[in-house]
Amino acid sequence: MAKCTFCSRDIEQGRGIIFVTAKGKILHFCSRKCRVAFRLGRNKKKLGWIRKKKKEVK
Repeated sequence: MAKCTFCSRDIEQGRGIIFVTAKGKILHFCSRKCRVAFRLGRNKKKLGWIRKKKKEVK
């Protein structure tokens, strides 16, 4: 499974958007929302809609 370049969510096979830059770098996005935010240069830390990873308590 690939992970979203912007929000780090797992992307199921057959879903999401793959973007290849002119330099050959491959970027995976889970949604159009992540792709546009990445293109606009938004900072992940300031966006509240990105799911934050929870640490598992043992």
